[in-house]
Amino acid sequence: MELKKSYKGFVWWMIGFTAALFAICFLPTEDGGLLTRLICIEMTVGIALLTYIIYRTEYVYWYNGTTYEEAVAAGSQRRKAFALKHFERFAWCAAICLLFSLAAHALGWSFWLDMCVHCIALIAVAISTIRIKL
Repeated sequence: MELKKSYKGFVWWMIGFTAALFAICFLPTEDGGLLTRLICIEMTVGIALLTYIIYRTEYVYWYNGTTYEEAVAAGSQRRKAFALKHFERFAWCAAICLLFSLAAHALGWSFWLDMCVHCIALIAVAISTIRIKL
């Protein structure tokens, strides 16, 4: 696959991500805790979706610390492997956070726990990807 430098897909993802977050605010419910949980879920799933898009397109230069020139020099196989490692970590994070939020909502736990779990999980996963090299 020939790699072309483009941020168009990232811009479209950002528009969709922002629109989804904005749309959650207008759901017909008075339950602020539920809305907060949905926003947390959308954040983790949205970031996992972004890593999937990067995996499919091989636009690994969208990641901080990776230049377009490095991505081209690495070749398709290495870009795919690099992107897949990121996607797997963020997908697991999203799945675990989703399950946690469903359980927390069913058990009537405070939405503050969801906010803390999602934020800490995303930060931990992001830090864990620092060691992944192209």
